[in-house]
Amino acid sequence: MPGKPLTYWLIKTVRISGWFLLVLVLSFLVSGYAMCGEFGFGRLMDQEDALTIHKAIDLPLAFFFVVHSAASVYLALRRWGWIKAGRKT
Repeated sequence: MPGKPLTYWLIKTVRISGWFLLVLVLSFLVSGYAMCGEFGFGRLMDQEDALTIHKAIDLPLAFFFVVHSAASVYLALRRWGWIKAGRKT
């Protein structure tokens, strides 16, 4: 198979999706606390804006969580020997 191996692309996927997850989770927390008015986050945005942002983040957060988790679990299972590496031809 020409090009880089699958593990290379999976590691890149884990790293990139991890950065997206960091931003999304922080935004999810900030908008959630802003909706409740806790810890002074209510001053950052009003409840309507916070709810709009909070709802908009749901699907991207779920998508990047699944991508990040699936790639990480596959790499862990390969590392532990539960999944054997494919034959090199």
